[in-house]
Amino acid sequence: MVRPRFPLLAAGILVTAVVATVGCTAPPPSVLPQPPGRGIVNGEVVAPSVGCESGSGLTPGRSRITLHWQGQTRTATLDVPAGGTGPRPLLVSLHPFALGPDAWEAYSGLAAAALDRGYVVVTPLGSDPGPRWAVPGGLRTGIDDVGLINRLIDDLEDTGCIDRNRITAAGFSAGAAMAQALSCTTPWRFRAVAGSGGTNLTDLCPASPPTSVMILHGTADPIAPLTGSEVPFAPPLGLEVTDVVATDAARAGCGPTPAVSDVAPTVRVSVFSVCGTHRVEYWSLLGSGHTWAGEPSLLDLFAGPTNTDISANSVVLDFFDSFASRTP
Repeated sequence: MVRPRFPLLAAGILVTAVVATVGCTAPPPSVLPQPPGRGIVNGEVVAPSVGCESGSGLTPGRSRITLHWQGQTRTATLDVPAGGTGPRPLLVSLHPFALGPDAWEAYSGLAAAALDRGYVVVTPLGSDPGPRWAVPGGLRTGIDDVGLINRLIDDLEDTGCIDRNRITAAGFSAGAAMAQALSCTTPWRFRAVAGSGGTNLTDLCPASPPTSVMILHGTADPIAPLTGSEVPFAPPLGLEVTDVVATDAARAGCGPTPAVSDVAPTVRVSVFSVCGTHRVEYWSLLGSGHTWAGEPSLLDLFAGPTNTDISANSVVLDFFDSFASRTP
């Protein structure tokens, strides 16, 4: 049975053609300083968060987080799995332009899939105008959404029992741009990130330290084309997806030539090797549009067909699960 999808998604994402633009001549994103006691230290296994000292501190089920950030009240949805003990992996789920956390989850089902695997999932609400994500190379609004997401993670680490070796981020469209931006600006925090249909909507960061990255992109995407765009008010100003993949692979220390295989009739996967503890994968969705792979929806009428040979939820979470941490 096809899961009901949020009908305004098509209109909301198509608006990204006007607002989610990238300034291709902008300087590369800067890596933010790593605060003491936060993130992964030199790629080594680190202890669970301080919230483990007093129990999980997180109530199972869905709740709403409210915090004050840069003079504004910002919110996020928090999903905590029931049962189990010990440190839990954390997923930051990043919505596309013009959708809030509830609509994004109704469309993707990403949080529910991650909960089934024991993840704590936080789905923050983006900033205005939109909601959207302020990423390097995007609209200059003075809003620090990268800082907001890191503040949310800090708070969850302090109140909950989080496995700091397995903090990940995944998003679609503008959310994919933010996932890529997080890998560039805070590589010390994220074990891995994944983005579909939008990792080319932020600046390249060739000088940033490595992060494991999975990129999914439809070859017939009319909203964020594979080849990028430099035409204002056409599809978003963006980079070539292959340039994003190559840059992520190079900064991870990978060899330049990936192993390529067809895992399904419409899915071609390029896996870069010789990357040490990191991995970079590019999933080319042949003939697919600007959609989250899994089940068709009304979005197909506006943004091209959904790939049904894979589930984006499954392959992204499998990628994240492959980085299960050792005991520090």
